[in-house]
Amino acid sequence: AAMPSISPAPWRVLAVLAVLTTGCGLLDTDQPNIIEPGNLDSPEGAEARRVGAIRDFVFAKDGDGSQVSTEGLLVLTGDLVDEFQHSGFIPATVEFDQRLIAANNSSLEDVWFRLHRARVAAEEATAALERFAIDPSTNAGIPEMLSLSGYTYIFFAEDFCSGVTYSSVVNGVVVPGTQDSTVGSLQTAVARFDSALGTAAVAVDPNIQYLAQVGKGRALLSLGDVPGAAAAVAGVPTDFQYLTEHDASPLSLANAVAVYGVSGPSGGSISMADAEGTNGLGFRTANDPRTPFFDTGHTGLDQTTPQFDILKYPDPGTSVVLADGVEARLIEAESQMLVNDFPGMTTTLNDLRALVAGLAPLAVPATAAEARDLLFSERAFWLYATGHRLGDLRRLARQYGLNPDAVFPTGAYLRGGDYGTRVAFPVPATEDQNPHFDRANCNPDAP
Repeated sequence: AAMPSISPAPWRVLAVLAVLTTGCGLLDTDQPNIIEPGNLDSPEGAEARRVGAIRDFVFAKDGDGSQVSTEGLLVLTGDLVDEFQHSGFIPATVEFDQRLIAANNSSLEDVWFRLHRARVAAEEATAALERFAIDPSTNAGIPEMLSLSGYTYIFFAEDFCSGVTYSSVVNGVVVPGTQDSTVGSLQTAVARFDSALGTAAVAVDPNIQYLAQVGKGRALLSLGDVPGAAAAVAGVPTDFQYLTEHDASPLSLANAVAVYGVSGPSGGSISMADAEGTNGLGFRTANDPRTPFFDTGHTGLDQTTPQFDILKYPDPGTSVVLADGVEARLIEAESQMLVNDFPGMTTTLNDLRALVAGLAPLAVPATAAEARDLLFSERAFWLYATGHRLGDLRRLARQYGLNPDAVFPTGAYLRGGDYGTRVAFPVPATEDQNPHFDRANCNPDAP
């Protein structure tokens, strides 16, 4: 069966360990609420499903600090691209850093399971809120859950090879799903965001509307519909943020990038990269306040890689932006770039830079190639360690015609040998049990 790790009845006893409030994700560290099985089909049970879905979503996206759970997409995508260098010694994670990810990789299997669990949980929570909420027309959790579901499809599309399978649970039985392409996954994401924006409840909380708008814009951007993406994010305030929040205790609530990327005396397991593999951006040498770091003067846990601590998330309780108004403006800037409005694009970018002390204004690029490189560099610094970079590098190859070896780290690898050719995560080997899955339709070397 596909996705055997997904419990047929994951909500038998749902322990609420983290609460992100609608629109801003404020963490509630009160004692967990326990919902007994007989009370699940109730307003309280539906709300518990919403909270559980958020927890599953945060685990899949951001990871945690327990070192027995998941590194999360932020760490694994950051390793695959030019954001992080793996400074630990776990072979499964080294495969991501070296672009040699095998289908039997344990970290890959874990994040695959976590992301599917988040998808199913968000969809089940949507159905429960629609059925049991006291007043579904005013319950902003419904469009919120639809939006988080949409984001899971974005992550599958941006981070995994084309040909992802989406299984389901029907009456407690796992039903193996058929494969869907990158385009199909993104179209499903757009449909989820459209559904969120079409609910009556979306008007209750503007932040949920903005979340759906930015999510739709991101999905359309990955589909290559840049004008549509810009139209989708129109009206999103620049100061809007939807956060996934964390806490230093327990470690199951911790921000994984902070846990692994802010080292102790013995070192860390991810280090801020700089011009990694010839093509990487200078995240350290740029001395940019958007990518703060600390040179520890020692190596990481592998005793080989220099450890540069990642200070964007200085402690395990630091929040992570899922969607914000800055991303909306960056989407609009890309739309300006595509119509050769380089002055307008530069003004949009400089308006954002004016929000951060120490960032000088940019000059207007002279050519389309310079404009493209400038835009994607600004995206990389603004969106550093938020899970966007892998999708952007794949877009540079897929939509802008660059050779993947011109944008991904390549050449000699720090630990020995060379970088591989992966530009996406493969579907894990466990999915070979799914009779609908054909590995020939999943090429992790294709953008």
